Amino acid sequence: MVRLTRLGYRAVSADARNFDRSAQRITIMRSHAGKRWFLIAAVITMIAITAYILWGGRDSRPNVVLIVLDTTRADRLSCMGYHRPTTPHIDRLAAEGVVYERAYTTDFWTLPAHASLFTGLYPSQSHATRQTQHLPQANLTLAERFKQIGYDTSAFCDNPWISKDRGFDQGFDRFYEAWRQTYDEPRPGLKRALGWLDQQPASGKPFFMFINFNDAHLPYQPLGDFFFRFIGPTRDKQRVLDLAGIHNGWAHLAGKQPLTATDYQILGELYDAEIAVCDDSVGQIVDRLRALKALDNTVVIVTSDHGENLGEHGRIDHIASMYETTLHVPLVIRYPARFDAGQRVGQLVSLVDIAPTILDVCGLGDDTGLLDPLMNSLANADRIDRPYLVAEDDPPRSDADGGYVKKNFPDFDTTEVDVRIRMIRNDRYKLIWRIDHGSELYDLHADPGELTDISREQPQISEDLRNLLEQWMKRVPTGGAIPLLRSQDEKSLEILRSFGYIR
Repeated sequence: MVRLTRLGYRAVSADARNFDRSAQRITIMRSHAGKRWFLIAAVITMIAITAYILWGGRDSRPNVVLIVLDTTRADRLSCMGYHRPTTPHIDRLAAEGVVYERAYTTDFWTLPAHASLFTGLYPSQSHATRQTQHLPQANLTLAERFKQIGYDTSAFCDNPWISKDRGFDQGFDRFYEAWRQTYDEPRPGLKRALGWLDQQPASGKPFFMFINFNDAHLPYQPLGDFFFRFIGPTRDKQRVLDLAGIHNGWAHLAGKQPLTATDYQILGELYDAEIAVCDDSVGQIVDRLRALKALDNTVVIVTSDHGENLGEHGRIDHIASMYETTLHVPLVIRYPARFDAGQRVGQLVSLVDIAPTILDVCGLGDDTGLLDPLMNSLANADRIDRPYLVAEDDPPRSDADGGYVKKNFPDFDTTEVDVRIRMIRNDRYKLIWRIDHGSELYDLHADPGELTDISREQPQISEDLRNLLEQWMKRVPTGGAIPLLRSQDEKSLEILRSFGYIR
């Protein structure tokens, strides 16, 4: 022991040696435990970072998915009380969000109504009318606003009026024109939209996605098993196929294609099936968002640009129609952070309310000074109810390529359709004013089907509404100074001709 000590070793007892070994083991264990906790913390951190990159960190910047069911009237959705189960997927979305029972478009056709959705402006403010036939570049669109703050923006459109040539691609990183694809591929827009959603987690950016589904537009030719879903068992199948071949309502309006009450019913059944196709597409979009764990951080809006006549007032299609069938549209919004589930709102709302609502819930201001997101947002509990709603439409310019009716039905009096039309409605009464061609007044409480014009019986109500409408018209400009667009390519012109919009 002494020799070892002299050599520089310290004499220790067995207990001390055991203590040292124990301390050494504890040190090693602590070291291993520290490494384990470090690894666990590192893994948790990586998961958190990955989650943040993929879908997290966006409480103040939600995604937005705006879905337009083109040509879909409100009263044919089962969540709006319709007797057929046309919209089970939208019904579920409505149960998780809010339904606006009295939502109205700003015009009875696609281009100006979509312009209102994109800008929050009436057609005469955006200058997107039958006179200009496009959305002028001077407008600031939702897509442009989102692109400015770093959102990924994409559009998937199935109607040739909503095209790049018509100015609707403003602000979109991607603008997919599904209507250009062959009909051999069913629902190409839906397919691309789903594929695009699957790629979004990798981008790490919030997104704004716009989708237009055009299935409910004439001709009513539902896909696959949907075709006969609502067709009555006693219907003549050949007659069903004949009616499915109607591409527009001009021949019927001109008196050259008479239809019976049964024909109207069959058209309605085919139309309902097309609504079901749209609903299925909406369901696939929502299910994909849910699977990607992105649904609750996404503002999902389902609406329509206008409705459709299915025999009401002796009409089909939506040509020059300011009736409830063409102006009353669905509106469902789901976003748990701002909208309580299961709400049904009965106040009057317009398509021009959607843009300020989106700006509000996404924390964006209004660079135009026209929208006032704080007060006009549907998410604002202090919002002042609209005392009335307005819709408007102007006739095409005389030099526009819109002579389809005159060419094909030279004996038809086009006064009814080539006229400046305005509509105003309050909680009860509705005035349709064909400027310089008379007006109609309806009591929507007593006559929701607008069967009886009471303008002569109630001249004071008509005058009051017309004066209110004239005051409104003085506050907004007209689109007369904007040049007519002529750059549409032959493919889109061909489709528009098949719809009967142009010559």
